[in-house]
Amino acid sequence: MGFDAIIPSMYHRRLLLLAGASSLALLPLALRLGELSIVRSAELRAAAEERLVRVRQTPTTRGTITDRKGRILAQDRPSYDVAVHYSVITGQWARQRASRAARRSVGARWLELAPSERRELEDLFRAAYEQHLDRAWNELAAAAGVVRSDLDQKRAEVIAEVTRRRDRYADRLVAREMEGIRAQGREPTIEEVEDSRRRAAKATISEQDAIHALLRGVSDEAGFACQALEDEEVPLDVVGSIDTELASADLVERIPGLRVLDAGEREYPYESVQVPLDRSTFPGPLRHAPGDEPETTNAEGAIASTKSPLMIRVDGLAMHVLGRLRERVHAEDSAARTAALNSDPALRAVAYEGAGVDRGSYRELDRVGDMGVEASQEPLLRGLRGVQVVRMDTGQRSAVPARTGRDVRLTIDALLQARVQAVMSPQAGLAIVQPWHGQEGPTQQLGDSLNSAAVVLDIDTGDILAMSSMPSFTHLQAREDPDAVFGDPRSMAYLNRAVSKPYQPGSIVKPLILVGAIQRGNYNLSQRIECTGHLFEGRPNEFRCWIYKRFSTTHTAQFGHDLAAEEAIMVSCNIFFFTLGRRLGLEGVNDVYREFGVGETFGLGLLDSRRKNVEYPGEVGTSDGKRLGLGDAIQMGIGQGPVAWTPLHAADAYATLARPGGVRVAPRLIMGATGPTLTPRREPRELNLDPSAQAAALEGLRLSVSDERGTGHHISFDGVRENIFNAPNVTIWGKTGTATASPVYADPDGPDGPLPSKLIAEGDHSWFVVLVGRGRPQYAISVVVDFGGSGGKVSGPIANQIIHALIAEGYL
Repeated sequence: MGFDAIIPSMYHRRLLLLAGASSLALLPLALRLGELSIVRSAELRAAAEERLVRVRQTPTTRGTITDRKGRILAQDRPSYDVAVHYSVITGQWARQRASRAARRSVGARWLELAPSERRELEDLFRAAYEQHLDRAWNELAAAAGVVRSDLDQKRAEVIAEVTRRRDRYADRLVAREMEGIRAQGREPTIEEVEDSRRRAAKATISEQDAIHALLRGVSDEAGFACQALEDEEVPLDVVGSIDTELASADLVERIPGLRVLDAGEREYPYESVQVPLDRSTFPGPLRHAPGDEPETTNAEGAIASTKSPLMIRVDGLAMHVLGRLRERVHAEDSAARTAALNSDPALRAVAYEGAGVDRGSYRELDRVGDMGVEASQEPLLRGLRGVQVVRMDTGQRSAVPARTGRDVRLTIDALLQARVQAVMSPQAGLAIVQPWHGQEGPTQQLGDSLNSAAVVLDIDTGDILAMSSMPSFTHLQAREDPDAVFGDPRSMAYLNRAVSKPYQPGSIVKPLILVGAIQRGNYNLSQRIECTGHLFEGRPNEFRCWIYKRFSTTHTAQFGHDLAAEEAIMVSCNIFFFTLGRRLGLEGVNDVYREFGVGETFGLGLLDSRRKNVEYPGEVGTSDGKRLGLGDAIQMGIGQGPVAWTPLHAADAYATLARPGGVRVAPRLIMGATGPTLTPRREPRELNLDPSAQAAALEGLRLSVSDERGTGHHISFDGVRENIFNAPNVTIWGKTGTATASPVYADPDGPDGPLPSKLIAEGDHSWFVVLVGRGRPQYAISVVVDFGGSGGKVSGPIANQIIHALIAEGYL
């Protein structure tokens, strides 16, 4: 082959090699083009279309909470806050947008420009953005119906406050660094201080990247007008300031950073009410006011009303039940929202209707149920925002209207609740240390207020008609004086004593122990038991009867014979029920308590700020695993030892005792539909109690309050005996209780344990539980007074007034 023939051949091979190399170089681009045009075409088309769709959500209203008779206990008062992002308030937004727009306007040529040319271009754009921002403030002021100068003043106030917070944060940073240097054993140098200050000056706080309310509580008209401006975009007006070739800025928000917030205030119409109390039914020393006429008796023998009623202002009505809201969204709120939607398909379907997103999702500064029913029913009470959809290419509009949150109806009767709280207030005089209590001591002086709790339960339905825990508090107090509500170790106003605090039951459990022993064959009603004063022969200082301890006698001596069951309940004989506890044994007595609900919560829908159930389930035995013996069973026979429950457990147990056959109907606080966080109500359970045992227990309870020998019959003061209960034409079955209580110290967790000098409360808790009705038991009432001592002297008069409250509100 000649030389002339070789040259074309080599040339062709090189050409092929170059073509192959070019193909390999272009292969990634071809693959990427194929991916964009084939594989991801649908995805990219959807993303492009999404940019042509503008979605805006409109505010909603939270549902109301009503009592059983439809009285509104909590409702929203609609209003709106107008908020703007901090970068817009300060004007930083204009500088940031101008810098980005300047770079974008020249593209890759930006790197070729001199610094002065870059600044000149940025200045041109900044002037355009600042002019736009100035017009935006004018438009916002007009829409909100305020003067521009007022809006500017609000902006200045926000800037000043955020600046103060940022300066304080910077000072803390510097202080920490200086402390670190001093911890090394030397003083910081001037250079170190200056360096620290320069670093701190660059620090930012969260408020610098958040929205801030400039106008609060604007009218509906102003709120809607501002909503119409929210998220609307317009072209940036650059005529006369920037060359047309460079005017390539994106659309800008008409009012940059604008957010219209649903800021409706939560109103509690019955939070503070005036309650008149008829003092004619109070104990003698509290019956009169200065200027009253002498009392008389009417035809039925009841004491006639005095001249002037006692007016009590009740603040914080049912606060422990209703709960409250907070204006800060926590991470667990969103998690709880997701869980609620996942557990309730119907709620999820409504929440996602028309928008494909949860219309009830949490946004910054939203209000959230923080305690009580407001927290447990959050998924239902929380409304769903409306959705407005606009297609930017066609102008087509569609809308899904906002949906108000669902209403929640409680079993509580607001006016009965108000009367119960009034009776238990210090102003009424029944819940303060009185001379006839005999409880004065180092931690209790005459006139000191006593903490307490009460529950009123409808026996037929299990509905809770009133649930009081005193002291209570208002929403204003919780916001403005939280230390008084959450930091006082004696009052613990935040605590719902009716369902959250453990109490030993004391003697109020004796009727339950009786029917439990009969049910298990440990006792029959034909038997009588001798009251020996102390259970064990030769051990007079152990397991004693209260009558032996106080008067050195026995109930057998008092009656002249050994005691029948009814008599033992009437006089609350400890020896009788020590004996039943010994016969039942540890397993048997534990079973009796559990049978009547100890160890269970009721799923009422009362949560704390951590979304945890506040109900104390009650406890039999010890939580530390301590081995128990027969002595514990004996003590539990009279409600002492390793057992604890709540006032709600007590009312529920007595209601069960009153129902034929001993049917357990779970107490209820919320009527109708409930949120997904609420435990479903249990079905009624038949305990199949012996009817004769129930009859004996009820007869003993009736005698306890109607026979002058009964522990719940009378109180004495100034040499006068007076019946505890004085409501006409009703039958009452009741039992007193005095339960051992652990002392309260101001600092129980000190380095060396509680100091005696820090003792702030000691003594016994005072119980009284009654059944009341016309002909048959209709309502169960439980009352406990912390460190009140004798149930008959302290809790009895309160229980009597609650019966009068039931009469006044038409229940009896």
